[in-house]
Amino acid sequence: MANRSYLYSLSNRPSSFADRPETISGLSEWAYDVPFMYRALMSGDPQLCGSLVADGLSGDEPGHPTVIRAVSSRFDLGFDRVQRFTRIVRASLAEYVPSAEPQAAVAMRPTSLLGRLKGFVFPGSEAAPAASKAAPAAATQMPIWLDETLAFLEAHRDQYLLLETIELDIMSYDEEAALLSCVEQEIARCLHVGAAIDALPNDIAEAVLQLKRAIAQKCEAPFDAFFGLRLDDDCDSTRTGATEHPLGLQWFEVLYFKLLNRAEYEARQD
Repeated sequence: MANRSYLYSLSNRPSSFADRPETISGLSEWAYDVPFMYRALMSGDPQLCGSLVADGLSGDEPGHPTVIRAVSSRFDLGFDRVQRFTRIVRASLAEYVPSAEPQAAVAMRPTSLLGRLKGFVFPGSEAAPAASKAAPAAATQMPIWLDETLAFLEAHRDQYLLLETIELDIMSYDEEAALLSCVEQEIARCLHVGAAIDALPNDIAEAVLQLKRAIAQKCEAPFDAFFGLRLDDDCDSTRTGATEHPLGLQWFEVLYFKLLNRAEYEARQD
């Protein structure tokens, strides 16, 4: 099973594993990466929060769980940036041509360390998000995927978003300080993506030119956040090697971790 990042919408900023929201919905999950759109969504005032996926690691001493952190952000602020970025991408589709040949396939990473997460997790569906099939360098599906993205997120609005990266982080670290640093670095990446979208010109034609330039060649910050993205039907084709930097246009409610809301969680404690 792949190690994944997990994205949810919810009604609070959880301070701990037990601080359950009144409402919560799955949005997406992604194997071995945090896609660009996740970070754009999470760019609205991202902060450290408690993980709702794990209450420590399997090797912890009884009564002394490792503190697991996640990222919380404001839904509306991030969604505004996603909408703006989507408008610019849509304007670029008619003339977009990928600037480079498909990159080498991404090497497979070690098998899942999910078993190291101890108890208090409530798995749901086992299905992982299916990667887009390799397609010619065209954007025939992109307008559809963009429409689906905005419609899905609009239908799953809540006050906050939750990004869980613990499965990715424990591939390299198991100490609390190192795991905390991983989440802090992810917050910085989310802020960087948000700054890149904000820095695009207000004029749509100029914004398209700047975006295409930043995709094709490494630019100075914050525009370097766009480097390597694809704006065609291979935008998420990491499994074929067509890209190493997924845009992240796959959305679904049922994730591997079906997180319990407050009422469901308290019922489990009785």
